[in-house]
Amino acid sequence: MFHATLDSTSTWKQIVDALATLLTEVHFVVSETGISLRQLDSSKAAMVDLVLPAGVFQEYRCDGEHDICLGVDELNKVSKRMAGDDRLEFNLDAEARRFEIKMIGQAQRQFKLQLLTPHDERTKKPTIAFEAKAEMFADAFKQAVKDIGVVSSHIRISASGKTLSFTGEGDTGEAEVSLKASGDDSAVFHMESKGKPTAMYALNYLSEIAKAMSTDSLTVQFSANKPMLLEFPIAEVGSISFTLAPRVERRSI
Repeated sequence: MFHATLDSTSTWKQIVDALATLLTEVHFVVSETGISLRQLDSSKAAMVDLVLPAGVFQEYRCDGEHDICLGVDELNKVSKRMAGDDRLEFNLDAEARRFEIKMIGQAQRQFKLQLLTPHDERTKKPTIAFEAKAEMFADAFKQAVKDIGVVSSHIRISASGKTLSFTGEGDTGEAEVSLKASGDDSAVFHMESKGKPTAMYALNYLSEIAKAMSTDSLTVQFSANKPMLLEFPIAEVGSISFTLAPRVERRSI
């Protein structure tokens, strides 16, 4: 048995929008403590990790552990039908293999989505030692990605002292954005760095992830030529993170 209610449709839409940036189907694991998801995208170049503790919801009851696997397109279509003042109710009908989403507002509407068969193995969380960590305003990150995207299809991120830099180059030119973790108007409000790590990532992935960010702040962590971790909060106690593999430069001999 699984039952939960949520007063904020914006929170649910934020979750669905974020998952839709990388995935074509979602595999939720619901338990007594909350809802989680950890999946690789189809290219296995990126991973999304969602944590929604039971405290995110106004009502939450779950007996045991259940797998809820759904198509993203169907989930997205239902989410777009939610009104801003609706109260949401979620139920699992294990026997009928349906996930029920009820919208309670001026009218009461209910959708029952067919459950898909989840993969046999669950994605394991990678162990990565990060050399740089920056807590910053999400808008600053979004603007940096857009700026580099004017000239390049990839983005190089580096940390040195209290400065976080974004650079890129292409056939039409070069671009650079520098953010300092100092001063009252700084976009980076906390930064730690060991050495001067630099890594490069595909800009198309970061552009899609940036579009899904609807929070004020995020945490960026990376190491030299290793995966990057982008994490932002959901409903205060929840979180969603994206781990993106680095773009490896091929050097001619």
